[in-house]
Amino acid sequence: MAVFAASHRSARRLSADERRYYREWCVIALISLTALTVFTVMNWGQSLGFVLYDQFHRWSPAMPGNEIVVIEIDDRTLEAKGSWPIARSAYAELLRKLADSGNQPRAIGFDIFFSQPQPQDQALAEQMRRHRVFLAKEQPRRSSMVSAESVQISPVLAEAAQGLVQVNLSFEKDGSLRGFRLVEEGVAQMALAMSGLPARSDVVNGDYRRLHLVHPQVGFPSASMADVLAGQVPLELFKDKFVFIGSTAPSLGDHYPTLYSGLLDAGTPGVMLHANLLSNLLHDELVVPVHPGLQLGVALLCVSLALVALLVLSPLTELVVNLSIALSLVLLSFVVLVFAHRWFDPGLSMMAIVLLKPAWAWRRNEMILSFMGERAAILEKNQHHRKRVWAGLRLRHFTSDTLLQYSRMLDKAINMASDRLNFLQRLVAEVPVAMLVTDEQGRILLANSGMLQALPADLVKKGHHLQALFRFLALPDQPLGLMASKDHVVTVQDSKHVSHHFILRMAQIHDADDRLLWVMSLTDISEMRRFQAERDRTLQLLSHDMRTPVSSIIALSREGQEAQMQASVEEHIRRHAYTLLGMMDDFIFSIQAQAPQYKRVDVALDELVDAAVSQVQDLAEVKGMRLIVDMEADPPFIQANERLFTRVLVNLLVNAVRYGKSHTDIRIDISSDPALQQHPMARCRISNVVSDPQEAIGAETGKSFGLGLEFVKTVVQKHEGSHRLELPSQTGELAVAELSMPLHVLAH
Repeated sequence: MAVFAASHRSARRLSADERRYYREWCVIALISLTALTVFTVMNWGQSLGFVLYDQFHRWSPAMPGNEIVVIEIDDRTLEAKGSWPIARSAYAELLRKLADSGNQPRAIGFDIFFSQPQPQDQALAEQMRRHRVFLAKEQPRRSSMVSAESVQISPVLAEAAQGLVQVNLSFEKDGSLRGFRLVEEGVAQMALAMSGLPARSDVVNGDYRRLHLVHPQVGFPSASMADVLAGQVPLELFKDKFVFIGSTAPSLGDHYPTLYSGLLDAGTPGVMLHANLLSNLLHDELVVPVHPGLQLGVALLCVSLALVALLVLSPLTELVVNLSIALSLVLLSFVVLVFAHRWFDPGLSMMAIVLLKPAWAWRRNEMILSFMGERAAILEKNQHHRKRVWAGLRLRHFTSDTLLQYSRMLDKAINMASDRLNFLQRLVAEVPVAMLVTDEQGRILLANSGMLQALPADLVKKGHHLQALFRFLALPDQPLGLMASKDHVVTVQDSKHVSHHFILRMAQIHDADDRLLWVMSLTDISEMRRFQAERDRTLQLLSHDMRTPVSSIIALSREGQEAQMQASVEEHIRRHAYTLLGMMDDFIFSIQAQAPQYKRVDVALDELVDAAVSQVQDLAEVKGMRLIVDMEADPPFIQANERLFTRVLVNLLVNAVRYGKSHTDIRIDISSDPALQQHPMARCRISNVVSDPQEAIGAETGKSFGLGLEFVKTVVQKHEGSHRLELPSQTGELAVAELSMPLHVLAH
């Protein structure tokens, strides 16, 4: 079993008390399963099973058929015919009336011993030959002390009968009658002989079958023998029926204890039991106990589940599980009995499950006491404290509850540990660096708010392993010791797809109990990375781009001094000077874009677009391109830094002209979504046909000259907006740049 395997694997880490706990559980399991096996094989402890069997049949009694009729020898018959035994001429008269009227039954069974010859035997024998009559004889069992010759049936009657049958009764261990042996010593039971069915026997259960009793208040069709002889009962009632003749008068003592005896304060007449047996035979309702192997297997399985529940579940859950198992056994037994006429006895399994609970409760309490004392001693760092406590507890058994004393001691130690843990949590929470703490295996114990803000919350939950976090950060799957040997630079994108850069560091520490803990920190270096990128761009601008026009101006100036500067030279100088001025503007714009806060004003988005279009109009006309602006009737307003946002639009339009296809249109669509109540947005969409997709991609990724996409990203994000680019893969397709800005509603 998995429980044993898990216990074995962790045995080295368990304390002595815990190992003793598991050993005692194994001993109790072995004893209980062995006892259950012995009791099942030996058929001991069936009392609860008898009670359940009787109750199930009371809930679902058998229904009598109309093919069986009982002629009762009741108190009225005894009064009419004299004392017992009744003269055999009365039986002869009864049989004669049935035969003369043509209402012969299918079979007649006398539940009466005709033991001694009498003068009326010849007349009775003559009438018996006109019917199919079965006479009861005494059939001693092997264990009986009475010899077979002790009771003799009248030879004349025996010869006239269809057959001699036995009517022995079989009582269970509690003294109640629940079934019959269909055949004993080769002699068939009366009901079996009357039915004409073959004997039913098997290796396990032999000839014994249990009855499915009809409720006495329902009963079988019956008539008093006195009424039948007096002609007060129509004889057609008995035609082609199975007729039993027997005593029902309480004074004759032919009553036996059954499952209905307690309800009626009286036993069931023997003749009615034979009628029940015949009805069960005809309708195939006899109950057969299940195979002992199946009975034992199900019982062992259920008790094993109960034992596992005792070991691994909490007391309340274990109680619910064990009650569910017991109720399932009862339900299984009831369903099998009612629908399959098989008897599965759940009594032993239920008693075993019920007895296991108190038997195990004392051991669980002992384990709790031992464990609490050990934990308290460890928390208080006093190796001898536990021994002193034990000694004290033995002396104070009658003045205070042992468990309560341990609870108080453990509560004090837990409070001390809780104070230390709270201090550690406050320390970690207030550190200005994102930090988390894990155990030796890498399971997260706690994380501060900085870590929750830097990383997705589901990755740094308490109890989660670091492996999922390392996969998210694209770090190699290495032992924590190797991870701590060096720093790691990681990149994380937030919900707005903004990249943040961190340095991940790990270190190991030991707690007060000398357990190994791992501390992981994330240091945000995003600003540092951004400043480094700006520095690299500035150095590139100063060292290369701005030097080129300056060098050209110097060279042209020297050429003009020697050859009396011509007009063409002046034009070159002017062009390089404007280029240098544009580069200086780009540099200034890039510096202004990094400002912590922008000075923003309310401005119509179409005004900013018009300003940008006017700056790019000449450049577009050179390539034969048109700038087409499409806007709504009510232009949307935004709060923006006019100079920086206009530069963003100019930058996008210049790229559209520079990498667009000649003699095409550049469309600028201005729209708004005021219907969005929470976040209404204003949008500017620029689309154009691209001549060379690869050059356009290079321009947008910052590989060409100019402020590039990084400037657009910075300015738009600091305006709480967003941008979207769609670059084509083939010549002639549309490139789209869309800016979304928070819509500002002016107060009237």
